Amino acid sequence: MMAKFSRLHLILAAVAVLILIGLGAGLAVYVLRDTHTEDVQQNDDDQEAIMGAKAALATRMVAAQSLSFGKVFVHWDGEVPSVCGQVDIQEAQDAFDGAERFISSEGALFVEEIDGSDTLDQKWDDLCK
Repeated sequence: MMAKFSRLHLILAAVAVLILIGLGAGLAVYVLRDTHTEDVQQNDDDQEAIMGAKAALATRMVAAQSLSFGKVFVHWDGEVPSVCGQVDIQEAQDAFDGAERFISSEGALFVEEIDGSDTLDQKWDDLCK
């Protein structure tokens, strides 16, 4: 036998459903806004790390007439950023031939032609993948 619900019970149930929908929508907005804020902060942190790596390359390559950067990205290990990418270093003697990989991490800078491919391969596997 079905119980009959009074008009008051139906109104209270409808109000409860509307409150739950409102809470759910509010939570969704909060999470999306928080996620967006984290994404913006992450992008700012990435750009700061990339600028630091480019400055470190310019400082190390004092004889370079120009540095042309290819793909550059940041790989995070917890709170530690590693900037990985490609750079074409133009020097008066043109000792470097084409783009080469580089890694900047925790104050250390590794450049493929200077530090060797074996060293860079190992660091790339550890820090850039």
